[in-house]
Amino acid sequence: MDPISAIFAAYIEAVSLDIHSTMTETMGTELKAMVIEYEGETIPFQYQMWRVRDKSVCASSSHDTIAYSRCTMKAQSMFQELCSELSRNRKNHWKYVKTQNMYCNAAVSFSPTVATISAPSEQTTAQAARQRCNVAIANAVGSSDPARLAERNTACTEYEKIKAD
Repeated sequence: MDPISAIFAAYIEAVSLDIHSTMTETMGTELKAMVIEYEGETIPFQYQMWRVRDKSVCASSSHDTIAYSRCTMKAQSMFQELCSELSRNRKNHWKYVKTQNMYCNAAVSFSPTVATISAPSEQTTAQAARQRCNVAIANAVGSSDPARLAERNTACTEYEKIKAD
């Protein structure tokens, strides 16, 4: 290959790579991951085509329901705050506009998982009797022990009597 053809080929390749990477970035076709520290919470998420992938938000803590809930609630707040801040300080650059739209769409569409743990409420007499009957039934299943069968009969008779009142 002569030197002029080699230079021309290198130039064409460089221009096409630049066009490809500009198009890829503008369209947002590549899956990108982000981690943002917000109010003491680490919020990981992915986005593609300038849209936050809802299932990716806080996915790394999905094994712990309480931590996942806390993370997703903070994420929703973060998306809302980012949308507000980016909307207040408008810029005309395409990347700024796409980022603003991404966070504003996430602020509207993302639904956090809300989980709380509280102390159990007091059981009524009927609920307690039903629970004793169920436990006695479970203990008696497959058993021929007369004591277990009698315990089941007593507990369930007591429950039926309370339920009838």
